[in-house]
Amino acid sequence: MANQQSFTPEEWTLLRTVPSFVAGGIAAAEPSGIFGSIKEASAGVRTVMTALASGKNLELFGALAADGSIPGMPDPKVLLGEGPRDAQISHFKAAVLERVKAASAVVGQKASPEEAAAYRAMIAEVAQNAAEATKEGGFLFFGGTRVSPAEQTFIGEVKGALGLPA
Repeated sequence: MANQQSFTPEEWTLLRTVPSFVAGGIAAAEPSGIFGSIKEASAGVRTVMTALASGKNLELFGALAADGSIPGMPDPKVLLGEGPRDAQISHFKAAVLERVKAASAVVGQKASPEEAAAYRAMIAEVAQNAAEATKEGGFLFFGGTRVSPAEQTFIGEVKGALGLPA
């Protein structure tokens, strides 16, 4: 069983911020405007809150839920890189996937197998729920698709970084 003391401060921050980065990666995969991005971020937060509440029997989830501090965030220039918008979005998605892979490795090393599996499942669910939060490609809320091909690709990449089947 793992708790906050099982991890370095950097690892703990990583575990706490990866869900937000994944929801942001979904928003970057298929930009859907300010309201769509808010819906995707909100869906990610709801998914985490539900998972942590339902996983109270897991020490790791209890510790994550109990930590009310605000984690430090990396410099946006590190996440986005330089260059035109498309290059920055690509760089951001790659940075998100690196963090997902690192978080998956950390929980695999320091948490129980049950906790690690639950954490990985939660991150995959954040990606899926964020993608399903708003339709892409419609006009005035008509038409469009629930999960765009770009979002589906990013979900697969997140699952791959977690070591889960796509």
